[in-house]
Amino acid sequence: MDEQLNVLPCGYFVLTSDWEFVEMNQTMRNILCIEEIPRHMHDILTVPSKVYFQTYFIPAISVHGEVREMYLNLKVEKRPVPVLMNVNERNGRYEGVIVQIKVRDEYENQLLQSKKDAERIQKETDVAYNKLLGLLQEVENKQQQLLELNGELQELATRDELTGLFNRRVFRKSLDAAIDRAQLFDSYSFSLLLFDIDHFKKVNDTYGHQVGDDVLKELARKLEQMVDVPDIIARIGGEEFAIIYDDPNHQNNIKKAEELRRYLEESVWASIAITVSMGITTFTCGDTSSHIYVRADDAQYTSKRNGRNQLTSI
Repeated sequence: MDEQLNVLPCGYFVLTSDWEFVEMNQTMRNILCIEEIPRHMHDILTVPSKVYFQTYFIPAISVHGEVREMYLNLKVEKRPVPVLMNVNERNGRYEGVIVQIKVRDEYENQLLQSKKDAERIQKETDVAYNKLLGLLQEVENKQQQLLELNGELQELATRDELTGLFNRRVFRKSLDAAIDRAQLFDSYSFSLLLFDIDHFKKVNDTYGHQVGDDVLKELARKLEQMVDVPDIIARIGGEEFAIIYDDPNHQNNIKKAEELRRYLEESVWASIAITVSMGITTFTCGDTSSHIYVRADDAQYTSKRNGRNQLTSI
């Protein structure tokens, strides 16, 4: 590590996407009273801060790529040490700094003071007690709002905003997970189907982007009707879609893909009728996500070269 980083007046660290430490400067190790770098972020947090980190930090960094002034307690020699943490995502890793603080932030102080006031009011009069009940109800409402916002953040991190299908990020993780399972269990396999809408640019140029969006949303609903759990459907680009078929029988998956293509061709459309060009391939021992994606992509472009509105298997 650069000597200047090592002696910064604040703690500096680098995490992997699995929240494991890669680097940590001497200042941060001094704060933690340790010499060796811990393995995981959870190793340095108190139990409440672990929950807070999992519940709020991970969704926030996934959506915004940064976290500013998050209050956490570090676990230092069996006692909590309050810090403020700032983290940025860069090149698939997370760089962060922490600054040790001696008192809680203003918001927490206000909450503590409100609690003291509520206890005092409760003891004074029945009228004040009724006010306290109102305050408690307001706190419960705020907590419920916070839970709902957290759920929305998690949904935004996994769903395509226009179609409601899984996004490219979830697709990549699901493809990696399917490859891991296939490498671990000899009896397990899967197929990857890629497809896009034929001449979609012409739809946008002729009817406008609003109609194009309507086509994408209608297509998403038709896909959800035709594709069963645990198969994964994702929108991975403008008019590009992917399905990970969980069935180890590739011929079954080819049949399902062809039935889907024919259904899209023959079904009634409320917006503009479209067709799709498809490419499908199956997992082969030694495949990486790049290998299987490129094969499916090559199959898809073969369908396009051969006239579109068809399925090619490689």
